[in-house]
Amino acid sequence: MKTCNFLKEKLSIFSLFIFISLSCMGQDAITFEEVIKIALEENLEIKIKENKFKQAENIASFGSAGLLPRIDIVGSSSGNKGVTSLKFATDEFPAIEDMDSESSSYNGNVQLTYNIFNGLASIYTLRKLNKLSDISSVEMQIEIERVILNVAKQFYDIAFLQEQLEIQKELISISNERYDRVKVQHSFGNVSKLDLLSAQVDLSGDSIQFISCITDLNNAKNLLNQTLNRDIKTNFTVVSSIDLEANLNLEDLSSKVKSNNNYIILQQYRTDLTKTDEKMNYSSFLPKVDLSAQYGYNKSESNTSLILNQDYMGFTAFLNVSWNIFDGLTRRKKLQNAKIEVESNKLQLISIQNQIERELINVYNQYTNTINLIKIGERSVSTAEKFFERAQNQFYQGTITKNEFRLSQLDLSSSKSILNKHIYNAKLAELRLYNLCGEIIN
Repeated sequence: MKTCNFLKEKLSIFSLFIFISLSCMGQDAITFEEVIKIALEENLEIKIKENKFKQAENIASFGSAGLLPRIDIVGSSSGNKGVTSLKFATDEFPAIEDMDSESSSYNGNVQLTYNIFNGLASIYTLRKLNKLSDISSVEMQIEIERVILNVAKQFYDIAFLQEQLEIQKELISISNERYDRVKVQHSFGNVSKLDLLSAQVDLSGDSIQFISCITDLNNAKNLLNQTLNRDIKTNFTVVSSIDLEANLNLEDLSSKVKSNNNYIILQQYRTDLTKTDEKMNYSSFLPKVDLSAQYGYNKSESNTSLILNQDYMGFTAFLNVSWNIFDGLTRRKKLQNAKIEVESNKLQLISIQNQIERELINVYNQYTNTINLIKIGERSVSTAEKFFERAQNQFYQGTITKNEFRLSQLDLSSSKSILNKHIYNAKLAELRLYNLCGEIIN
């Protein structure tokens, strides 16, 4: 009964092999460059940052900074009707008692208001708006870099799992061949039932690992589909060709980081922004000069007034000067806080530069160490292949035990998996170095 169940399990595994092979034939193959292109066009987080950048660009204008005049068209009309009583201060005009009265007024004007001088605050406001636009642009670049790194990791995770799936297939194939041989030998009484059960257990264990790898691969594909903003169920395979740059120099990378790293540039912009805020606070100590003018028509009528009808059309202008002499030291406190904010941002810039430099050294060491591990791993795989080939021959000849053969089989699988992992880790470390240098987009 157990043998029958195992045969069913074995049949299901090979049915799964066939299904996966047929599925792969119908899947679209996608390269790293194509994935990045889709991400840059479709990723929702990038689109959100692009919209915020457009908003910042739109607001950075002369009008938003108050450097342009304001023009309004104003019109109004009013009227009243009632009973009026009037008594004048002189007897030359007779008193009016309970007289029906009507009055109305109409006016329409074109008004212009303009700030002539406010301590250069409007100019500093324009500079601030432009700097905010620059900050938004850098934040968008940082988001693009983050998405590229994220997509790269997800892409190479899939590539790694595809390689792992092939390793698991090879492992199952070897275990299956061993089981078939042991089964035949057992039928002739050459091996014990224990040997057959051992081969069966190993094949089942390899099959479980294979199915687990398929699950991980499908989950990784779903995650990448979500990042690319497309149907989660879209099936595909990735085409991965790993080319590593072995001549990266730490000194050159460090020089590029200081001038190109977007986190450093972002903090530099924020520091410049606080300096602009400081200058704007100085502006509050200076006088303000405002000009207002209007040209329009006014008309009023009243049957109880000395002037029954009045019309006016013409130009009126006002020049207003104001200078705040004392405000309870509020402006002085704001200026002091602005200076403190400038100093804090300078310190924050130094802190970020140190953090980026430390991260560069760590990632560079990780990259160079992984390159060395790849070389060791390649030799390890070569040795494991030779060892397994010899162990397989000796096992079928009966000169080594099943445990020794299984150990050589697992050593080969493990060495391939480790090499596979080192290669993809090295590529991700390389991309991270380009990211720190501000060159990953290029």
